[in-house]
Amino acid sequence: MKIKLSAKLNNFELSIDTCVNDTGICVIFGRSGSGKTTLINLIAGLIPSSNGHLSYADQCFYDSDKKINIPVHKRDIGYVFQQARLFPHLNVAANLQYGYLKKHDSDGSFFQQIIQLLQIEPLLHRYPSSLSGGEQQRVSIGRALLRKPKLLLMDEPLASLDQPRKRELLPYLEKLNKILKLPIIYVTHSLDEVLYLGDEMLLLEQGKLILQGDVEFVWNHPKMRPWLSTDNQCALLHASVFEQHPKYALSGLDLGDEQILWVKKINQPLAAKVRLRIYARDISLTLTKASQSETSIRNIFLVTIIQINLQDDSASIKLALGSNMLWADITLWALEALQLRVEQQLYAQIKGVSINPYDWANH
Repeated sequence: MKIKLSAKLNNFELSIDTCVNDTGICVIFGRSGSGKTTLINLIAGLIPSSNGHLSYADQCFYDSDKKINIPVHKRDIGYVFQQARLFPHLNVAANLQYGYLKKHDSDGSFFQQIIQLLQIEPLLHRYPSSLSGGEQQRVSIGRALLRKPKLLLMDEPLASLDQPRKRELLPYLEKLNKILKLPIIYVTHSLDEVLYLGDEMLLLEQGKLILQGDVEFVWNHPKMRPWLSTDNQCALLHASVFEQHPKYALSGLDLGDEQILWVKKINQPLAAKVRLRIYARDISLTLTKASQSETSIRNIFLVTIIQINLQDDSASIKLALGSNMLWADITLWALEALQLRVEQQLYAQIKGVSINPYDWANH
């Protein structure tokens, strides 16, 4: 998708000039007021662009020079809002039928596929007031999908849900892209949702695109650091399931270069690719490698210091681990005592039990 759009709303200006992949899930990330929702509203045609160009695949939606501006209802774009926005006087089946073009699904197979994919068949005769927040959003998503859009826009669809409902809904969102092969542009300010869903990531600030790339690249980039609170400094790693421990509920993840990370058991087949979040607070550094008979820590890796960032009361150490990278937070006292320096080799110790089920995702 080619996006070159600009808009001025009161005192806020947005100007974006980029291309995003036509497949996968593209996450638009940034603080409140950075322009995330404004951007997808421009893509949908809900607000006018002052100038520019917008095209997806072989279709041009907007071109100021050529005087092209396809109306909202003809753009073949689905939109899921923060709130479900279901009609309260209609039951679930009737809400789903709204906008559904049966002539494009004569045998009803697509309708059945969507209600099975989202597991909403048991809800069809219920009314919105009797549904949980997660159930309402599943119906809202189903309604958007039944229009058979070529592209789906999602504006923080989990923002109004509590944590259990969010975790309940995330697997459904992942299925939309993988099973339906439907590209999604997904607005969020939740790092958990980025970890679980994202393939590509756009980082916005004050109406400008400041960083773009695959999720691992953007997440681990220095420009992303301000978006991570002091307690949540972390890195994303790519790995694959290498083995399951024969005695203990542990999985060995291959980080490449024959580096195996042991974590709480991950119920995935061997060779399955995973994305992993490791917090800087869960890594300690040592100049010598302890034997496993001398320490409770099972994960000890040879790493290289590639960057040292000093704060008022601590130091953030960026480490190279094969083709992955880590961050470790240590005190200034430890930094001075160990005499750490860039390009120095030492050992990183990672507590496997610190990596929880919500710190990894299939990818």
